[in-house]
Amino acid sequence: MPGRAALESVVQAAVQRVTSFGRGVILGLGTSQTSAAFIERLATTVGTQAIEAVIPTSIQAESRATSLGFRAGSLYNYLDIDIYVDSFDQCDIRGDLIKGMGGALAREKLLMSLAKNVLLIGTEEKLSDRLKAPVPLEVIPFAAPAASSILRSRGWKACPKVSEGKAGPVITDNGNLLMLVEVGEVEEPEEMERELKMIPGVVEVGIFPNKGYRVLIGLEDGRVREIK
Repeated sequence: MPGRAALESVVQAAVQRVTSFGRGVILGLGTSQTSAAFIERLATTVGTQAIEAVIPTSIQAESRATSLGFRAGSLYNYLDIDIYVDSFDQCDIRGDLIKGMGGALAREKLLMSLAKNVLLIGTEEKLSDRLKAPVPLEVIPFAAPAASSILRSRGWKACPKVSEGKAGPVITDNGNLLMLVEVGEVEEPEEMERELKMIPGVVEVGIFPNKGYRVLIGLEDGRVREIK
């Protein structure tokens, strides 16, 4: 579990970054506990007036933002996203990421590609020399048995992610299955992302190679480290 000082420092840094854009901001919002902490801090310290709309990546994120008074938008009326804020499951020293354990990886990757600025925040226990955490995959249900077989044939262990709140696998907001695949240390994130996504039935892959994202890491002593 992250220390309180580490989480608070990185969340506050994210709030300061977003407020530097002024008023009328279109904000993309990820799906994670850290993202929830960020939007709550934004609401309590700044208020909702500076944010024109929040584009959420899940029903969970939308519910949290609207309960705090933010206006929810969608890509039907907001394609120009000023800044996207989210967390991650693991980050390497180059700023490459594994994320998507919450099941919103396809929507997260889409909003990150559309946003003018991407800010990814986390705490130091998620920082690693190499990416080696299980990689989330969003998979069409019909294709799940075949995808699992293909992954195993390549020497990787794959299984559906089991829901913690109820029995059975995690189902994404898109109606697909969330699977986890253990690929070991990821030496070439771009190549691994491409290889996994080429498996028929895989909708999206939870490897996010750094494409100029700003990554902030909250440290236990209250400082914030930026990965460049």
